[in-house]
Amino acid sequence: MFHLNSKFSKLLVVLSIILSVSFQLVWLNQLFQSRMEQTKADLENMVSTTVQSQWFAGITALENKSQTPLSKKFFLSHQWQDLRNALNNMKTLGIPSYLKIQSEGDSTLISINLKLNENEVINKSKSPVTSGTGLSNDQLTKIDSLTLINIKNEIHQKLSNLNYSGDIFFRVYSYNSAEVISDNIPKGQQLDYVSKSYMYGIQNHYRYQLCLPSLNLLVAYRMRFYLISSILLTLLTIIAFYFILKLIRNIKLYTDIRSDFTRNMTHELKLPISTVSVALESIHKYNLTEQPETLKNYVDISLQELNRLNLMVEKVLQIDGGNTIPFHTELYDVQTGLEKVVEVMKFKLNDTSEINFNPSSEPCFVMGDPVHLTNIFYNLIENAIKYAKGSLQMNIDCNCAGDQVVISFSDDGPGIDKMYHKSIFEKFFRIPEKGDVHNVSGSGLGLYYVKNMVERHKGKIKVKSELGEGTCFLIHLKRVL
Repeated sequence: MFHLNSKFSKLLVVLSIILSVSFQLVWLNQLFQSRMEQTKADLENMVSTTVQSQWFAGITALENKSQTPLSKKFFLSHQWQDLRNALNNMKTLGIPSYLKIQSEGDSTLISINLKLNENEVINKSKSPVTSGTGLSNDQLTKIDSLTLINIKNEIHQKLSNLNYSGDIFFRVYSYNSAEVISDNIPKGQQLDYVSKSYMYGIQNHYRYQLCLPSLNLLVAYRMRFYLISSILLTLLTIIAFYFILKLIRNIKLYTDIRSDFTRNMTHELKLPISTVSVALESIHKYNLTEQPETLKNYVDISLQELNRLNLMVEKVLQIDGGNTIPFHTELYDVQTGLEKVVEVMKFKLNDTSEINFNPSSEPCFVMGDPVHLTNIFYNLIENAIKYAKGSLQMNIDCNCAGDQVVISFSDDGPGIDKMYHKSIFEKFFRIPEKGDVHNVSGSGLGLYYVKNMVERHKGKIKVKSELGEGTCFLIHLKRVL
């Protein structure tokens, strides 16, 4: 049931992420299109105002400047801009239009003529005329050239202020036709934005048009805060769901481990209990009090199994970190403790197996808890016996090196792959033989208990092993000199 709920939860989380990302993309796409239209409108206004202001700057070059303040107010007004645009677009209705700007004394005269004739077909309207300038043709031509240069420079500067970094192209048309008299657009260039054409010039009236190859980066920059917030929200959502999935997986692993642990510990605890029970029943049934030698063997077996049962109980208590387990230190003879453990564990060996203990010629004393140190030795030897395939040859060496007591447990067993060297000391971890199958019963707490107890004695434990080449556990404890 949990497995089905876990799969459903994962599917729901993945679906939620997909929907969340999809909605974000749809929203961003709509926002992008809206910002694109707004950007184009802003660029259109920028081009119009720029050309208009530069055209006015050309008009101020006329000899009579007494009306400049009033002229500036008029020529830079949006009303004049609307009127000028309407005049420029009259030809689309087939109506010829005529604009004349004349400087007379302290006044500037603007004349606009529209000719409505149903029977007359007009192909071209007259170009606007600026008269009474008091300047020569060369001077007027220079002013028109400078006006175009200033238009381009100002537009470049404004686009730069908008953080536009792409290419900037332009077209210049003659006033009354679609003929391009100047441009810098490469052949075959795709254009994303083309402005309307706007009139400028005094001697010759031209129309300027701005052309840009792409506005995507500019629009993306203008909506950068929305993009960043959307990306952060999506990342936070994914991270949150990742931890949810990880939590679900950990819960499932914990449930599986708990079930496996309960099953294995029940089996492990029943074995010594049943062995002691059989031994006691045999003593009572066969009246072994009259057979001292046999009685002693049965009592030794019972003591061994009870000690094993005590070891397993200590392991279970160690699950919470070991701080609740009684810990009493005293001067402990490591070699004497090892000899006793080895003698007891030899009873569990088959006829082809052997444990060799090689003590040091020097006394090896440490300050430690005799019960826990003995359990450490039992655990490492029992693991070697449990995982041995067939016969076991094990060497236990105890040596003193300066202020350290070094104990090594070496066997010729199957060995441990390097990828598991750190994991074997983790709580509940067991090395799988095939997939997740464990052919040897156990709780997964043995080496976890060993490592914690060694560390509580201020010592260190290391493993040296290659797959198929046996295993060696090295324990370093602080020596009492």
